Amino acid sequence: MVVYTFTTYVVILLAMNDMAYRIRTTRQQAGLSQAQLATETRLTQQMISKLESGQSRSTSAIFSIARVLGVCAEWLWLGGDKTISQPFDHDLARAWQNLSEEQRAEISDHIMSLSTELPSK
Repeated sequence: MVVYTFTTYVVILLAMNDMAYRIRTTRQQAGLSQAQLATETRLTQQMISKLESGQSRSTSAIFSIARVLGVCAEWLWLGGDKTISQPFDHDLARAWQNLSEEQRAEISDHIMSLSTELPSK
């Protein structure tokens, strides 16, 4: 049995709520290297590394990463309930792949602006 200090426990809980942590651990659970995930998603290994280390919070790759790893893109990006799977994830991922980087950035910015405008619960 592993015993954690309170501080370690808090750090683990915070990390689990982090997009970088979710990408890294899900990739590892899938048995893929960063290079393999990069090939499958048509990203560079450097981009995968930046996403997993938290150096990049780019959302433009989330749909293709989620598709390859077999998880919900919403969970990978925002956290929450991993078991919730959106039925349109595959179609959305395919459509996202067809967008230019400029279009992806514009959509990501728009989503982020909408999420900051949500009323508090």
